[in-house]
Amino acid sequence: MANPTNSDLLLGDRAPSCIGITAKGSLYAFEEQAGRAVVVILAQTLEDSGLLPLLSAFSARAEEFSSREVDLVALTGEDVERVFEYNFHHPSRVVLVGSLNNFLRRINFDSPAAEVMVLDRNLRVARRIGTGAPEAMVAEAAMVAKGLPSEVPHDICAPAPVLLLPNVLERELCQDLIDMHRAGPTFESPVLTTDALGRAHNKIDHTYKKRHDLLLDRDHPMHVRLAGIIQKRCFAEIKRSFQSTVTHTDRFLIACYPGDGGHFRRHRDNRPDIVAFRRFAISINLTLDANGYEGGHLRLPEFNSNPYRCPTGGAIIFSVNLLHEITPVLRGDRYTLVTHLHDDEGEAQWRAYRSSMSTVGTAD
Repeated sequence: MANPTNSDLLLGDRAPSCIGITAKGSLYAFEEQAGRAVVVILAQTLEDSGLLPLLSAFSARAEEFSSREVDLVALTGEDVERVFEYNFHHPSRVVLVGSLNNFLRRINFDSPAAEVMVLDRNLRVARRIGTGAPEAMVAEAAMVAKGLPSEVPHDICAPAPVLLLPNVLERELCQDLIDMHRAGPTFESPVLTTDALGRAHNKIDHTYKKRHDLLLDRDHPMHVRLAGIIQKRCFAEIKRSFQSTVTHTDRFLIACYPGDGGHFRRHRDNRPDIVAFRRFAISINLTLDANGYEGGHLRLPEFNSNPYRCPTGGAIIFSVNLLHEITPVLRGDRYTLVTHLHDDEGEAQWRAYRSSMSTVGTAD
């Protein structure tokens, strides 16, 4: 199957705002869509190649998508009057929406053939599906819908205030980062402490932390690439979820908790005071195989004993003031990308901190 013809809206990106009129005369907006996943058919015009077969193919499996709480919507740039007429002659169980030229321009969609994208319930791109046989496109969309993060509803008694974002990094990039770590040079991750005079020191303490790191400082090309991705896919989500503004990333560490007991005991990421400028911690799971390691879970024991484990490329974000730990890895190696986020005031403190130390430990 061909790749999508446009790359401006990629895996993990949040879809921009969208407002149009449906074939039944009601308002359609992504703001109203939020909270339910959606399969979106994109078409510039009603005559776009493949549109009608896609409408028919998705309609035939509409119950399957509905059972997974996934909506079916087709977004077109056609005037509403034409959409009304088209829907009358080609009735479909896919919601047909018109007057969306502005939205299609914003995502640079200019393909002459209809394409499909799947958005999760947070309206972030879970898959872009290029042109192909309608049945194959529907089957791929169904597979993605089935794999969207979900859990059986249950009473929550002591939730931890964390933000989980799937698809922050693509699988290929995760593998590239693992390969970089394996190629080295790596170092044993130290613990940052201060002496009686308040001076910072690094020390190796395997009873407290056992991890091997590869440093990507701010002038490293991969750091620049990763910082751009985090800014695009995480900063706005932090603002929306925590009403807090972050503007900068710390240096990145590609970290490996080895399978012979790699761990990090309970700690907070804004201790000692020299790193108090940190606001949020972000940890992205790089391990490609979900069964590639056992143990090595993130826990926030002040709230509950639940283990957190993101899918490949997924991120967990939380306040650096929350106590957390990485339980011992029992089998396999746990690879993760870690950094911290801060605001403009913190950036000034970061620069002062970096001038006092050349290499420091980090917390996950």
